[in-house]
Amino acid sequence: MSEGAPIIIKKKKVSHGGHHGGSWKVAYADFVTAMMAFFMVMWIMGLSDQDKALIQGYFQDPLGFVKNEPRAKVSIANFKSSPPRTGPWKQSGGSAQGVEEVRRLDEDQVRQIGREIGEALKEMAQKDGVLKELVKQIELVVTPEGLRMEFIEGAGAVFFDSGCAVIRPEARRLIQRVAPLIAKSGRKLVIEGHTDARPYPPGRNYDNWDLSNDRAQAMRRLLKASGVPEDRVIEVRGFAATRLRRPDRPFDYSNRRVTVLLSFEHVEEKKVGMPSADLESRIQGLFRRPVDIAPDLRGR
Repeated sequence: MSEGAPIIIKKKKVSHGGHHGGSWKVAYADFVTAMMAFFMVMWIMGLSDQDKALIQGYFQDPLGFVKNEPRAKVSIANFKSSPPRTGPWKQSGGSAQGVEEVRRLDEDQVRQIGREIGEALKEMAQKDGVLKELVKQIELVVTPEGLRMEFIEGAGAVFFDSGCAVIRPEARRLIQRVAPLIAKSGRKLVIEGHTDARPYPPGRNYDNWDLSNDRAQAMRRLLKASGVPEDRVIEVRGFAATRLRRPDRPFDYSNRRVTVLLSFEHVEEKKVGMPSADLESRIQGLFRRPVDIAPDLRGR
């Protein structure tokens, strides 16, 4: 350096974050991930066994979970022990086991609902002589669709007067006492009306189709007024005489009935060839809604 040359001093500004760079971001991301995992574990621990089995089956085989989902093959009368299962759920693989666990829990819940309703009906019959005769006309049976509760007409008027869609006072009292148990089940409901094959006199602008539908609607309105949420009812159908209880005796009074079906959840959500996006939304729905647990009625 030559003598007399100016001395140049350079000052560098060092930011405070320069000492440790972006490492704090990594630590924060790890903390957030750990918290998310913690809350996920807590959420899963609070789920029912049925929901846990559903999630397990999905993650074990996401594409085959619904594809391999079996259909119900249960036929139980009066809530006795169910017959051995022979359906397609007896497959190898984790997803089949998960689906079977969901189905078993669903069926057990429906049988328990049936037992509770059956016990309530017996208690009513013991305490009330008028209701005793009506209780005899109610049949509870578990079908492949769910718990079917049938209100069957007798030789005389039981639930409805002949040719009328107005529920009789004694029948109203009985249904009002059963409705809280139906509401408590949390199941979706399908209400159906049925008649016998006896036609209306010609010239009337009213027939068995109208009568069966009107009786099903009367049941729906009474259940709603008795505490069953309106959104629980997913279908109200009138079949006239197309689904006779006694096909060999089309004019028999037992063909006149109203049924209330408390549906199985795995039947209610049944889909064929479900795309992966639909399947994913089905699993994700567990994060958004509480899981609850429907009947079948009769009357003519």
